[in-house]
Amino acid sequence: MASGNLLFLLVLIMGPLVSLSSSNWVICWVGLELSFFGAIPMLLSDSTYLSLSKESVIKYFCIQAMGSGLLMIGGMMYYMSYFSFWLWSALFIGSLFVKLGVFPVHFWVPSVVVGLNWLPMFILLTWQKVGPFAFLINILENNSWMSMTTLTFGSVSALVGAIIGLNQTSVRAMLGSSSVAHTGWALAGATLGSLWTFFFIYCFSFGMLMMFFMLEEDLMISLGILSLSGLPPFVMFVAKWSILKSFLYSSSSWLFLSLLILGAFLSLFFYLKFFYSYYLNYLSKGTMSKKLFSFGSLISLVLFGTTFLLFI
Repeated sequence: MASGNLLFLLVLIMGPLVSLSSSNWVICWVGLELSFFGAIPMLLSDSTYLSLSKESVIKYFCIQAMGSGLLMIGGMMYYMSYFSFWLWSALFIGSLFVKLGVFPVHFWVPSVVVGLNWLPMFILLTWQKVGPFAFLINILENNSWMSMTTLTFGSVSALVGAIIGLNQTSVRAMLGSSSVAHTGWALAGATLGSLWTFFFIYCFSFGMLMMFFMLEEDLMISLGILSLSGLPPFVMFVAKWSILKSFLYSSSSWLFLSLLILGAFLSLFFYLKFFYSYYLNYLSKGTMSKKLFSFGSLISLVLFGTTFLLFI
């Protein structure tokens, strides 16, 4: 890795860590900007997919720059204003929704993701969301109005992401739509509990899938896509079950739970569509993979979920 890329990688890693460890909202905002600053060169580091990456990175830069400006203005009004006003809270939480790609500002996620290669896609859809989620949990602790708003938009986002994914024919656009739906689940977890359990399991499953894509193993890709659906015995079932359990222990309306489950049900259609596509492609090649890493990854994807089922 070039020395410049190594520097930007360190900035990318340190940004969310600064946000997680800070006790001041301005320093937390600075951590988000450090992560954003380090991510832009890393998204352009893949020369094999550069023509589409340039367009996607420009889109991502414009959207995130707008979100950062709104976050600074909303934070100043929310934390430093002498009188409380619902518009400041709405502006503040709306800027976080822009950064996370949540309904109704989810439109940029599939169009940006479709032009990225696998490693930049992993950075964009996982690590870049750590800081905004930490910011969101911090402001939800003492604000019931914003908690209800977050739960509402999170549930709708899970459904909208599933509906968008039904219309996709590109696997990259499908993964972007899947990210919108899973971000909705994560917002429900931020409101009710179990956010980090869900998020880190999703990062693990998504990271394994990106590794299978880079290895170009169709069988493992098909199983990795199916694991994102959250069906048992895959490990993503543990993540979704943790949020469902937190939901059942809370006093929230069943309407939100119905939206989450409906979104998961609709997502199965496009997960199975791409699962069959890659699985049949694997059968047509008639080759058996001998890479031990892939089979070890498959065992980890299944074993964790199976182990959890034994203790329900």
